Amino acid sequence: MGVDNLKLESFHPLVIDVSSTVIQIGIPNKNNWNELCISEKQAMDGLFQCVDQLDINLRTVDGLFFCAGPGSTLGLRLALAFAKTLQWVRKNELKLFSYNALDLACKMSDKPPPFLQAPFRMGWRLVRSSPNQKPIGKKEIFESEEALKQFPDSMHLKDSRTKFPSIESEKIIEYDLKKISGLQDLLSISEPVNELKIYSPRPPEFKKWNPQIKFLSSQ
Repeated sequence: MGVDNLKLESFHPLVIDVSSTVIQIGIPNKNNWNELCISEKQAMDGLFQCVDQLDINLRTVDGLFFCAGPGSTLGLRLALAFAKTLQWVRKNELKLFSYNALDLACKMSDKPPPFLQAPFRMGWRLVRSSPNQKPIGKKEIFESEEALKQFPDSMHLKDSRTKFPSIESEKIIEYDLKKISGLQDLLSISEPVNELKIYSPRPPEFKKWNPQIKFLSSQ
């Protein structure tokens, strides 16, 4: 069944999002949430705590929205393992959807920003752009200093590891799923997939170092 053919009134998906500093798991409806659990615990404990708090029978879940990242690699792997376990329990009967946190974050702002940045691996940042205002934007990887210099008007997702004094607090988007309009927003930025995977693009290759001191040179 394609996205266009989904009957939202009878669709009962689960959303799993561990891309931010908190665990967010919920049951969306067409324009809002039936339930949404937020936990500040570590990924493993937070996942099971939230599922236990939700008023849901996992055997009745017929869809799964998985945030593929960016985020903590360990947290994303644990969330993926949980999602695959749920797939196995449901004997692969789930409709699977994958989305990127940068795209969903743009739905949390009154006006979608032209550029949105998020921390990636140490020393690198992801920059999302959407010149045509498409819901799923283009993502590129830049060295942190270059990203901040080249896109000074960007909005940002919170970085729990590195603090940049140049990023003003009003330019940070709070990644809170309560701010989105349920399935209406989720479906606009999600892609149907046959297999869930973690978002893990490769940073640009480093330039080969040519030593200037002659005895270090290969020539």
